[in-house]
Amino acid sequence: EKPVQVFDTSYPPSTIISARIQRQFLDSVRWSVGVEVRNSLAAAFAERPALEIWQDLVAKDGLKTGNVADALTAYWVLNWVTANARYNSKIDNEPVRAQIAAAMANDASFRTLDNLQRQEMAEGYILKFLVEHAALNQAMASKDVAALGRLALASATRFRQEMGVDLLNLEPGSEGFMPRA
Repeated sequence: EKPVQVFDTSYPPSTIISARIQRQFLDSVRWSVGVEVRNSLAAAFAERPALEIWQDLVAKDGLKTGNVADALTAYWVLNWVTANARYNSKIDNEPVRAQIAAAMANDASFRTLDNLQRQEMAEGYILKFLVEHAALNQAMASKDVAALGRLALASATRFRQEMGVDLLNLEPGSEGFMPRA
């Protein structure tokens, strides 16, 4: 039995907006990481839409496109797994999703976002997720311990700087992410 969703973090997606968000994302990748990475991402997205790739990766966790809390849940869980090197952990996404939705419900600035802003936020996290997920899979497949270490440090640092959260001090559980005992 799923708890009743009290705060709706969904939005009606627009394919035109998705195309613009993806274009802007690829531009930012070009300037931050390089043309080669941008071109390989663009080629992958041309083969198959980014949102479709993401949906396939997270469907088993009960997450769907068109929802900010779902996008953020996948992003948080991936970064927690990466930062803590817990690659084979089975994490129940529902408590994390409920925790994120509750935080959004209590965030006055989130509550004022319109559908366009919600889509921009969600799909921004989805695109970052895809890049980080690909990098993690590549490092794991090649058993590149140094790359795994760099990815772990990057995840931990990003969350500390952007969200003020120490991923290394959290543990997922029935209430979402909680401080380690």
